[in-house]
Amino acid sequence: MTLMSTDEGVLTDVETLVRQWLDEAAGQPVAPAARRLADVLRDPAGLDFTVGFVDRVIRPEDHRIAAANLRDLARTAPGFLPWHLRLMIRLGAAVSLAAPGLVIPVARRALREMVGHLLVDATDARLGRSIARMRERGVGLNINLLGEAVLGRGEAARRLEGTERLLARPDVDYVSIKVSATVPPHSPWAFDEAVDHVVHSLLPLFTLAASSPTKKFINLDMEEYRDLEMTIAVFTRLLDRPELLELDAGIVLQAYLPDALSAMIRLQDWARTRRERGGAGIKVRLVKGANLPMEHVEAALHGWPLATWSTKQDTDTNY
Repeated sequence: MTLMSTDEGVLTDVETLVRQWLDEAAGQPVAPAARRLADVLRDPAGLDFTVGFVDRVIRPEDHRIAAANLRDLARTAPGFLPWHLRLMIRLGAAVSLAAPGLVIPVARRALREMVGHLLVDATDARLGRSIARMRERGVGLNINLLGEAVLGRGEAARRLEGTERLLARPDVDYVSIKVSATVPPHSPWAFDEAVDHVVHSLLPLFTLAASSPTKKFINLDMEEYRDLEMTIAVFTRLLDRPELLELDAGIVLQAYLPDALSAMIRLQDWARTRRERGGAGIKVRLVKGANLPMEHVEAALHGWPLATWSTKQDTDTNY
């Protein structure tokens, strides 16, 4: 009876707190760009159009190819866009035939304005100003260097060097990096070799954080199910090293993986042992998971069972 009363009290407190958050959030001003992006993604066709625009208009380096793709997309400009944006897309598509070098930079700038509150230019000339503006608003920053999938050692080295440059900045104290960004595709039969390689590659980054005069935090992110065991192995191997014993660090677990619960229990047991040795604590960031389409593709291509929960309700329950 006491246990039930305690549980009901906790639930009441949680509900009250969440309602308070929602009420406070409702009173916050919403940037026009953020509102437009939310409207786009709320429409069933919004995500497909936005991804198509990014892949076919923003990504190509050749303006002529991007312009041809823009003309193709403009023929099916979705109705969820405001009339003036639909008009701009169609006018831009018409003009792009004669002046692709003029239209495509404008189109890219328009999309950048829509997602500008989510992305920051990582070039040295602009990053410092962006960080300073957000710090002034009291925003804590977890910086993740975005890029294409890593397919070779050269790209893996560049991604790692870029993250190390970020962490070395005096105005950066928190970075995230995926294990898959530090190692090219490897044989599943060479798990131990791949773990050794990633540990060797990430050690300078973690050593930089541990030796910094100001606190630096590294979060090991993950994307695909096949990276789960490797991410945990790399994380525990690194933080078990004597020189990193007092370093705080974090790891991500994805709730849409049925394996997440057992992984959490293993991490808790390992973290408890590390603390008993005089080590620092760890942070586990629990996310829903954002790689579901590719998990479906992997399962379909190989005839494998789906690695994730099959429904959103199951994922929410696991969360």
